[in-house]
Amino acid sequence: MSEQKVTVSADAPEDPSVKEALEKFDRESLVRDRLPHRVIQFVTAVSVLLALFHLYTSFSGPLVDVAQRSIHLYTLLGLAFILYPLTRKGARDHVPWGDAILALVAFGIGVYMLTVSDRVIASAGRINNIDMVVGFVAILLVLDATRRVTGWGLTILASLFLLYGFYAKLSFYPQVNEAIVLATCKQIVSHLVYITEGLLGTAIGVSASYIILFILFGAFLGKSGLGQLFNDLALAIAGHTRGGPAKVAVIASGFLGSINGSAIANVVTTGAFTIPLMKKTGYKPNFAGAVEAAASVGGQILPPIMGAAAFIMAEVLSVPYTQVILAGIIPALLYYLGVLFQVHLRAMRNGLEGIPRSQLTPLKEVMLKRGHLLIPMAVLLWLLFEGRAPFFAAFWSIAATVLICGTRRVTIGLSLILALLIFEPQLRALIGGHALPNFPASRWVLFLIIAIPVAINALRARLGMVAEKMDVGDCRDAMHDGVRNAIPVAVACGAVGVIVGIATLTGIALEAADAVVTLGQQIPIPMIQLLVTLVLTMIASIVLGMGLPSIPTYIITSTMAAPILLNLPLFRELAGSNETAIFVAHMFVFYFGLFANLTPPVALAAYAGAGISGGSPNATGFQAMKLAIAGFVVPYMFVFAHSMLMIDATLWNTLWVIVTGVVGVLLLAVAVEGYLRRPLNPFWRILAAVGALALIFPGLASDVVGAVITVVLFLLAKAKPPQQAPVGD
Repeated sequence: MSEQKVTVSADAPEDPSVKEALEKFDRESLVRDRLPHRVIQFVTAVSVLLALFHLYTSFSGPLVDVAQRSIHLYTLLGLAFILYPLTRKGARDHVPWGDAILALVAFGIGVYMLTVSDRVIASAGRINNIDMVVGFVAILLVLDATRRVTGWGLTILASLFLLYGFYAKLSFYPQVNEAIVLATCKQIVSHLVYITEGLLGTAIGVSASYIILFILFGAFLGKSGLGQLFNDLALAIAGHTRGGPAKVAVIASGFLGSINGSAIANVVTTGAFTIPLMKKTGYKPNFAGAVEAAASVGGQILPPIMGAAAFIMAEVLSVPYTQVILAGIIPALLYYLGVLFQVHLRAMRNGLEGIPRSQLTPLKEVMLKRGHLLIPMAVLLWLLFEGRAPFFAAFWSIAATVLICGTRRVTIGLSLILALLIFEPQLRALIGGHALPNFPASRWVLFLIIAIPVAINALRARLGMVAEKMDVGDCRDAMHDGVRNAIPVAVACGAVGVIVGIATLTGIALEAADAVVTLGQQIPIPMIQLLVTLVLTMIASIVLGMGLPSIPTYIITSTMAAPILLNLPLFRELAGSNETAIFVAHMFVFYFGLFANLTPPVALAAYAGAGISGGSPNATGFQAMKLAIAGFVVPYMFVFAHSMLMIDATLWNTLWVIVTGVVGVLLLAVAVEGYLRRPLNPFWRILAAVGALALIFPGLASDVVGAVITVVLFLLAKAKPPQQAPVGD
């Protein structure tokens, strides 16, 4: 009788305790999931229409900014009031009248914005009293939806900024009267609601043009079975090695965390299977929960999707998205190697083994069953590096996903629709009786994106190699799921728009940055001044990111914390150019803002892991910080050596940074775990940490010091036989 194969499901488990943990730590998952059939039909219809709108505009080109963003924001805002209860204990099986009215008001404001936008733009942002009232209602709806969807943290922060905006504007006047208050209200509401600075600012613009398409891409990939492929690949590659289940968790959660954009949701869904597997192998509960948390949070920095925040970074910095992808490769590699090194050392120290090969599906079998699902990812990367817009690349990647695993009916129907879209300009000319426009040679390439997946799909069907198949219902469900997953992003981007809008209106961000820089200038030595400022910026980014999703975390930290670094002469000198300095500063605050999910006292991803493993929340959080230690060091590395971000770097410089970085991260893992074939005393652990920092810090002299320490440590380890020393956490 053959042994049962070990698998890690990519689907969310039905265990009530897991669902409870998800809803406890991930407010975004607290939705009305037992609604009447008619309400579900309405939500599905609106979701599918919105998804189709975004898919069409991604191919044909978006509408004007105010129209595109208003349709996106206010439609999702209305759905938020239907799907998210007023409180945690609110009704989950019906929509109260109050919420139904708020949803209708949100939809109505979207229509109102489409009718008045031209007038407001033509009048240079001047609004009347009705516009002001509607604008105030829009702001209040966004704040309430933010509270429902993401919790109180972002809501309070946005509310404080809003109050500060009124205070800052009214404080200019020695005496305040009714006319001044009215004028101030109109100025703030116009700035926040009717122009592209506040609610309809860059954040919601990126959400409406890029992020929702990649969320839809993730939903279609989920239906295709790509998540299961990642899990099966991780098991086939690492399951049999020492401490295999923990390495499986690191690899699988990293890939899935990059696509789904929510570290907490990834911890709960993937961790429901990997954490018990780790505990069964011999890992302690705190460590098992911490591994899953560290791996899931790291997915937010893993190219090519990077949890969607990278799209906003590319838009804010006006750089190609491919530059952000390239910049993220080496830091993400070092981060995950740091986690894997610690997992391996812990397995060696505790004498843990992997899963027997007989219980694992061979790699060849995994690839034959689902390897074709990697083609849509290849299409995405190909189009991005060809210089195509991210929303265009996302559209064709979604198309490739459906074509490569769709039923015959779906494949034929979609192929015809795509062909019509490709020939749309020519068809319009024929219908209108105009001269036929030229057919660009670049459009012929699009037929390859149709033909190759269709051919692979047909060949697999002919050979009987069938995995998941997507029918019309699956496509509908993917669009519904994608739009529902976009609600937290859009709502959070709206709230962040309030913060950014007030910051630009009042200049508070620059004032805060100047205050920190003034404090740092008390230190006479420039290098120490820079290091102190980097540490203060790191702390500020972690505090600002506590309890927030990745997208608002990046926007807030880049608005409030990045200017601190840009005001330092030495920071700009190390960067070499203004553009590089801005890019490095944004990457620095982005990393530390994300790691707030691992940093107690608000380490939500770690707490979710502890909820599944049965460990201590704070102990799991501190263990996750130890596992992610490379992530706390890497940002300092690319401040001093921006070749790590592949900026103005030769191939030799890049390879040298990778080699020294990998060895440095290994020594860092040795220092944290206190083990290298045998337990190390404090002296050797400190020496390993010094060697790690020497290798991480750029410069030939420091690299030589690090190399010498590395050789000494490994000679010491080889001198005596291995010795286990199990640890209790």
